[in-house]
Amino acid sequence: MNAPDAHSASRFRRRPVPVGLLLAAALLAFVLALSSLYLATTRTVVLEVNGIAAFKHRTHQSTAYGVLREMGIVVAPQDRLLAPSISELRQGAHIVLNAARNIQIVHDQVLEPITAHATTVAEALAAADVAPLPHDTLLLGDAPCSPDTPLPAPNAAQARDARSLLAEIRRPIQIRLERATRFAVQEGELRTALYTTARTVGAALHERGFVLYEGDRVQPALTSGITPGLVVQIERSRPLTLDVGGEGRLLRTRLDTVRDLLNAQAVALGPKDYVLPDPRSNIVRDMRIQVVRVEDAYYIEEVPIPYEVRYEPDPEMDIDLSDVAAWGVEGAHRRRMRVHYENGCEVYRVEEEEWIAREARDRIISYGTRIVLRELETPEGTITYWRHLRMLATSYNAATAGTPLTAAWYGYTRLGEKARKGIIAVDPRVIALRQGMYVPGYGLAYAGDTGSAIKWRRIDLCYDDDNLILWRNWVDVYLLAPVPPTDSILWIIPNTPAERG
Repeated sequence: MNAPDAHSASRFRRRPVPVGLLLAAALLAFVLALSSLYLATTRTVVLEVNGIAAFKHRTHQSTAYGVLREMGIVVAPQDRLLAPSISELRQGAHIVLNAARNIQIVHDQVLEPITAHATTVAEALAAADVAPLPHDTLLLGDAPCSPDTPLPAPNAAQARDARSLLAEIRRPIQIRLERATRFAVQEGELRTALYTTARTVGAALHERGFVLYEGDRVQPALTSGITPGLVVQIERSRPLTLDVGGEGRLLRTRLDTVRDLLNAQAVALGPKDYVLPDPRSNIVRDMRIQVVRVEDAYYIEEVPIPYEVRYEPDPEMDIDLSDVAAWGVEGAHRRRMRVHYENGCEVYRVEEEEWIAREARDRIISYGTRIVLRELETPEGTITYWRHLRMLATSYNAATAGTPLTAAWYGYTRLGEKARKGIIAVDPRVIALRQGMYVPGYGLAYAGDTGSAIKWRRIDLCYDDDNLILWRNWVDVYLLAPVPPTDSILWIIPNTPAERG
């Protein structure tokens, strides 16, 4: 085999390694070794705070205090720490911290802060060596409480870690002890011994359930301070009802008489007003005092005096014509009345004077009494009449006259004639019986019958049984000559309701 030449030998020569690279490799190996050692010595411990919450913490510390310092927790002298020894502080070890509460005790005008493991108000007071008396008042914060009231629990929901939970536990709690003061209340002959924590007389009486009314007198004043042995005098007012003019209101007073009360209430009496009971009467409980307002009112009452209607004949005026000669004036009868009012209500009224203020004057109606004979052409020939009337005409025959068939006078008229055409039933006060008449459309006839329904300006036209023609309309009626005696003529014929309609 041939020996290698110099060029070939140079390919197998080793290259030198940089020193910096060697150092870095060595340092990395050292760090890895340390890390392995660090991880091998790390342990997880559990910190439990006041039995509220537990927190896990990874540490290399070998003591509980070291763990707490590492967690930022400062242990106070009053705190209680239950921790394993150094040899027992291994993986999963439990550290128990019972932190004391910060409590402010306010008593006897002193603020005394303490740190104690108290769970109730009584335990906190005992830790401060403060003893409440039976009538004293305890306040936890601003709320009344008793010695058995538990102290408020920390708000664990606000804690993010053990340090913030410990801050919640150490948040100050205030307990106030208000010492009761002995005083007495005197009402008349009755004295009552009481205790109160109030600062003023008014607050003490309210606290003890005393009800004060308007008009009650309290000595010393309600704003006065409470001092040991103080005697509060209460002079009670008396309830009553004061009615002034019908308007009543409830009052209380310590005044003696009715007059004193009226003066105090500024109630002035008018010249006619009166008071019940007498103003000199003593006021008693539940009395009703009435002030009656009295007033007399006067007014004039006028009663009309109707005028009379007087008819006077006028011989220059034709019959059945009339005219108002004087319209008439109502008279006036006046009287002065006095009305007596009490509390606005009328009690009585009396007439004090009366007189005729104006005399009535009659209404005078002139009616005609002149009779003039006149002629009228009719189908029956020329007739002479002395009076012309407008009358309501109806008709009848024997069958419709209302007379029973068995009656002896069936079919006969008032004058005893057989019912037939040509006989007219009339009101004898208006048209005399046997008076000759003419009715257009009916013919010549005479007043020969009457009827219960035939009144004033109404006539009933008679027909034979077989020739009845029904009528019911207003017609002209002519009374034929000769003229009857004037004393038998009804000069003024009243209007009937039918005619007025």
